[in-house]
Amino acid sequence: MQPINLLLFVSITTYIRVSWAAPNEHCPPLGPVLPPPTHASSSPAVASSVATLQRFLDVYTAQFNHSAVAIGLKSIHENDYILQYAYSPPNRDARGVQEVNSDTVFRIASVSKIFPVLGLLRLHGVSLDDPVTKYVPELLALNGQAREQSPIWTIPWDEITLGALASHLSGIGADMIFDYTPYGNFTPYGFPPVNKSKLLGCSGGLGLPECDRTVFFERFGERAPVQLPFSPNAVYSNAGFAILGFAFESATNRSFRDFVQHEVWAPLNMTSTFATKPDDSVGFIPTDDIWWNASLGYAEPGGGYYSSINDLTRFGEAILRNEVGLSATQTRKWLKPLSQTSSLGTLIGAPWEIYRISNVTTDGRLIELYTKDGGLITYNSVFALIPDYDLVATILVAAPLVENEATAIDTRIILSKLLESLLPGIEEAGKDEAALTHGGTYRDELTNSSITLTLDDGPGFNISSWIVRGVDVIGSWSGLSFIPNPVPPTDSPLRFRLYPTTVQTDSHASWRSVAQRATPETIALIESQLLPPQSLCVTWGQLDRATYMLQAQDHFVFTLDSQGKATAVELVAYAVSMTRQEE
Repeated sequence: MQPINLLLFVSITTYIRVSWAAPNEHCPPLGPVLPPPTHASSSPAVASSVATLQRFLDVYTAQFNHSAVAIGLKSIHENDYILQYAYSPPNRDARGVQEVNSDTVFRIASVSKIFPVLGLLRLHGVSLDDPVTKYVPELLALNGQAREQSPIWTIPWDEITLGALASHLSGIGADMIFDYTPYGNFTPYGFPPVNKSKLLGCSGGLGLPECDRTVFFERFGERAPVQLPFSPNAVYSNAGFAILGFAFESATNRSFRDFVQHEVWAPLNMTSTFATKPDDSVGFIPTDDIWWNASLGYAEPGGGYYSSINDLTRFGEAILRNEVGLSATQTRKWLKPLSQTSSLGTLIGAPWEIYRISNVTTDGRLIELYTKDGGLITYNSVFALIPDYDLVATILVAAPLVENEATAIDTRIILSKLLESLLPGIEEAGKDEAALTHGGTYRDELTNSSITLTLDDGPGFNISSWIVRGVDVIGSWSGLSFIPNPVPPTDSPLRFRLYPTTVQTDSHASWRSVAQRATPETIALIESQLLPPQSLCVTWGQLDRATYMLQAQDHFVFTLDSQGKATAVELVAYAVSMTRQEE
């Protein structure tokens, strides 16, 4: 194998404005590659995949005798669900509902963590970069409870921000109320006999009273730090979200429970969402379950809430529509990673668990899921936003702790199967709609200019023909470079693809084109000599590079009618506007 000329490679990727891509040759910008479909449920491809998935779910849930399952997948553009599924087991507790549906209430556990972060983001004058001690100065006194006054045992509270707590970067301990000691004798496992003076005397489970704020400030200082703030690895902390609740209450002089009930849930008509245990008759309760009744006390904002498929779907839709009290910019900022984990496929946001998948669409592109998982012994949940398609997915499960019943892994398996089954069909539905709204030929007879946009197995639109003032732009583009011999050593023809951006109004939409040349074989050859995966996927650094009279060569602006259908496109740098041709 011949070594790659790195100088040539760097020059090409920096200046020629040609993306060399992922192993399948495509390297679209991260995010939607076409407008999300607005009528996905009417697509034959989606209907077929929904039917297949429902058959799978029927078989999958049939193994459960005590486990309830509720699932919803919905587009913000449609009134009805794409998928709505519920399974009622033959055995269930008589206290709760006997038939599960999308209004059935479950405990949502750590999905609750989304709400205190949202509450703080909505406060004017409060920043996630603020130190937590600005709002909860009592934290500083906790170090007086530490085993020793050294960094091994004390927590640098004045270095921890609200954002660090929200994104699990504070380094503080996981929690306090799930200490083993109230739940049995653990000396057979090597632990020492219990020092009764160290017992909390509370937890909220197994008949013990809940732990309140007073207990937290009397005892949490005994917990040693796990990491220093902003260390490379996030450390999951339930306690951090209790502290965020304290901070909100200090900043507003209002209980967080009152805020979330009246300022978030009520405006969204989330009438089946509760901060404390609702009437048993509205929820699913596994046989002889004790965790339905458990109160988490001070930890309520981090894991104590109850909700339903319908309510969480309303909430997810409101986030994607920018209707939760945040501006569109604030929402986009919220749906971003803030830390990483040791998994290549998992990033951490505030409080999102962001999963990155690249194996569900024909183009193999990266798709991000903004999720929050929850688990409270017998209740497991996952709430997921898929911004690329404007989708909300929710899975709620309840089951006793017995063999062969549903557990947390089942929620993840169901989510994976849902995505694997439905996203290809939704992708196809998006392409069918994009062909109608944006595809085809655009022409300007006066300047002898035309451009044709087609769809194939790749991402976005393929620019199959591009003529401006009689010049073949695709054929001539390789000659435009600021360095000698810029073309990579390949006979593969230059190709252009077109992608939407977030810049748009009701009447106009800004798109950007990406040039690509390398074949999958060429990419594999170069990637084999580079350590980071997908090193050649550098589209993020290539957009807007080539300009003419300060206008970007890759900039396209569509004119849209009242139905969102393109009627014309302007090639900004070329000073040409073309009218869409009727077929």
